[in-house]
Amino acid sequence: GSFKLSYYNEYKSYLSFMDWRWLLQWIPCAWMPCPAIQPPRKGNLHKPLLDGGDDDDDVLSSLKELRVPLSSKQLEQISFALNSSQVELLAVVAQFLAHYSDIHPYNNTPPLPVEVIATLVNLLTVDSNEVLIPATSAISVLSSGSDDSIREHFFKRGVLRLTIQLLRSPSNPVVINCLAILTTYSGANDRFKSTLVRDGAIAPICDLARSSGDVRIQKGSGGAILNLSHVDAHTQELLKCNVVESLHQFLLSGDEHLQFYATAAISNMSIQVEDPSILVKDEGVECLVALLKSPTERLINQSCVAMRNLASQPTLQMKLTEYEVLEPLFPLLRYPDTNIQTASLSLLHNLSILDNNEAKIINMGYVPELSLVVRQWQIPEGQRHAAATLRNLATPYHVSTLVASGVVEVLLSVVTNTKTLSPVLHEVTAVLAVLSRDTAAQARFISRHSDVLNMLQLFAAYIRAKTDLKLVFYCLGVVGGMSSNEQLRDIVIKNTDILSTLTHYITPQTPPDLIKVVLWTTDILYIHPTINQGIKSELIASVSYLKDHVSDSDVKDACDDLLASPR
Repeated sequence: GSFKLSYYNEYKSYLSFMDWRWLLQWIPCAWMPCPAIQPPRKGNLHKPLLDGGDDDDDVLSSLKELRVPLSSKQLEQISFALNSSQVELLAVVAQFLAHYSDIHPYNNTPPLPVEVIATLVNLLTVDSNEVLIPATSAISVLSSGSDDSIREHFFKRGVLRLTIQLLRSPSNPVVINCLAILTTYSGANDRFKSTLVRDGAIAPICDLARSSGDVRIQKGSGGAILNLSHVDAHTQELLKCNVVESLHQFLLSGDEHLQFYATAAISNMSIQVEDPSILVKDEGVECLVALLKSPTERLINQSCVAMRNLASQPTLQMKLTEYEVLEPLFPLLRYPDTNIQTASLSLLHNLSILDNNEAKIINMGYVPELSLVVRQWQIPEGQRHAAATLRNLATPYHVSTLVASGVVEVLLSVVTNTKTLSPVLHEVTAVLAVLSRDTAAQARFISRHSDVLNMLQLFAAYIRAKTDLKLVFYCLGVVGGMSSNEQLRDIVIKNTDILSTLTHYITPQTPPDLIKVVLWTTDILYIHPTINQGIKSELIASVSYLKDHVSDSDVKDACDDLLASPR
């Protein structure tokens, strides 16, 4: 996203040549009547307009009477002023345009011609804060609007190059406005972003984020860093400029805006670097865990996403566990906001990969919560993560615990629901494939005969269709696992055509992983006494042909095992 800032309301106190209230009287708008008290005169600033005059002083006097809407004559005078070399004149027109840019979206004021507005870029070369502060404010507001043509006009006039140069300005208001401009452009499109990087914006932005004591400058640089972190090449440049130290400071700052920029940037960058552990220090990890208790929902959500991406790396899985991330994560599974629920489930999914976390997750009572999500949720992404977590927990040491918790019944209800989406179905079937080999789980299958029949009929249809080989792989894992039980094998043979369908998969063209589970399942079903001899002969011929035409040694061994089975 693009994070847009304006220093318009902040720069007022920096105007040295006139109090702000007199500036408003100078530049009255249609909705703001002019006060009766006249401001103090300064030189020839208030010299009466000469009839027909067009010199700087005449234009200056006229511009102080500007109102919205503007006459064609006043538009000409603005254009004239923008190309003037008189600092006072440039300051007045810059201040008007800054004021105009603030009221235009909310006051139904007619737009100024783009060509007039675009010449504001010329003011960025003026060595005067009285000009630069309002000029950069106006550009930051106008460029952040919905009118792409204004951004394009500014861009063609070199606004990025000039703005980047002004990041070294000693004036905080100028720097803040420039960061707002760069943040807008870095979030607009890749062309602007690439130009910004090519012109050398990253180094000063990171310097400001790291060294500035002004939180407004830190926020401006944080927004720009976040927008730049979406692209791999830009992430590498950010890392070269020590962005990690900036993000670390943001995390520890206690400021919600800075913490959001840091967590979001870490989320983006962690999927682009080979080792995400370089992005966070120990204190930063501890802070991310603490943010799960934040009162701000976007911080909770973004910290979950950041830790999810970081937890793809074993070292960080252990580090997050060391800082007891599972404790504050648990209540988030029932958080009212579904985005936070989904993000917390995705984090738990990655944490469950770590072997040491399996027992902790189970003992903390996560399994009933995960079952509830798998059974009842209307958000497929959350269901998928919950089922994948159960799959990671279904190790030989914990299968009996999952079965006792009623997981088999939950999974059967989901897998037989024809409305279940494919990504969820993959994960649910994968869990069943693991559980189906357990004798306690097989007893549960037998007790739910009707559900098992429905499941097998659906599996047979998926296998015949051959449209989703990943799903076929898991379905055969379930069928093979449960068929190690004679009673369940009998149900499979008598109620489905799965065995005869498998001959279509016993070919050299079938992927090796799939052909292995096909041969394994075939070997288990093949020994059933009621198998038709014709089907057996077809299977033997297919397996023999496969053995002679594949190079994978494991597949050859599986073929040998099947051919050696009693016929």
